[in-house]
Amino acid sequence: MTALRFYKNNIAEGKGIFIFSIVIAIIVRLIFYFSIENIPVPVSVGYLWQPLMPLFEDPLASLTGNSVIVIISALLVAHINTAHVLIRRRTMLPPAIILLLFSCLPMFMQMSPGYISVLCLLYVINILFTVYNANEKPVGAFRVAFVLSLGSLFAPVMLVYIPLSWVALAMMRCLNFKSFLAAGLGILIIYFPVFSFYIFSDHLDLFLKPYLPIQDLNAIPLLQFDYILWGGLSFFTVLLGLIVGNNYINSYKDKIRVRAYLSLLSFITITATLLFLFLDINPDVNLYIAVGAGSLLLSHFFALVDRKSGTVLFYVFILLLLAVCILSFTGIL
Repeated sequence: MTALRFYKNNIAEGKGIFIFSIVIAIIVRLIFYFSIENIPVPVSVGYLWQPLMPLFEDPLASLTGNSVIVIISALLVAHINTAHVLIRRRTMLPPAIILLLFSCLPMFMQMSPGYISVLCLLYVINILFTVYNANEKPVGAFRVAFVLSLGSLFAPVMLVYIPLSWVALAMMRCLNFKSFLAAGLGILIIYFPVFSFYIFSDHLDLFLKPYLPIQDLNAIPLLQFDYILWGGLSFFTVLLGLIVGNNYINSYKDKIRVRAYLSLLSFITITATLLFLFLDINPDVNLYIAVGAGSLLLSHFFALVDRKSGTVLFYVFILLLLAVCILSFTGIL
């Protein structure tokens, strides 16, 4: 009982874990900045990312950029939880967990199109939660398609999430025929000016460039994993399975609206993970999205722990994150 009380007061409902996550995020970024001379800028053929790439060749600019995005993401998940009452307890776990997750690998220390994508996706999640069972169904479809299309200008793989968003809209009871027309309008508003710019400047090849790699899908990212990545993937799969199973078993404790929210988060996390494993188009972007959506699932699960086994699992999760962080930054991983 003492362990559970400590967990509830300092982690599930307290500010201790949030302060801990802030300290870890700052320390990791300072160590990375002072130990790395040149931070490689991730390559993407996104229309807007290419002109931005030179800006982030400077280590300080790259680290500052990703830090700002991580802070905004933490604020956004906190807003999603508070505005939509995702977790039925007062908790600081959503911003704390996303801060920890985006501080555990060197790749998260550099500004990349993945950060823009996860920001867009979190905003889309907020939109989807807002339009649950709404009367004006086309409005939600338009806003979702517009944001995803905007994100695709940085990472083209975001276009894959537009048809997936129709499934998400159906889960939110916000899909009809007009929704498809509204989604098409959202895409058109973004891509018509882009297409016009390239066609009138006689650079149609540059407009098509982001989508040419689709013709060369020969490699499957999953087959290129080493045993360490396989181990991490196995732990993540088991943890995700426990969370989905727990949500199903204890669904009666949540409102119907919250059950739909959790189903949506599970769908996005699982889909993004599968795309990361099998789609060789900006696979890192899918990892960022899986981490962003998965952080809300993890927060819901760990915030409502009422058994000692759940607290042990949380401590194992934190220790694993710290181990991955130390080993990856020391070059062992």
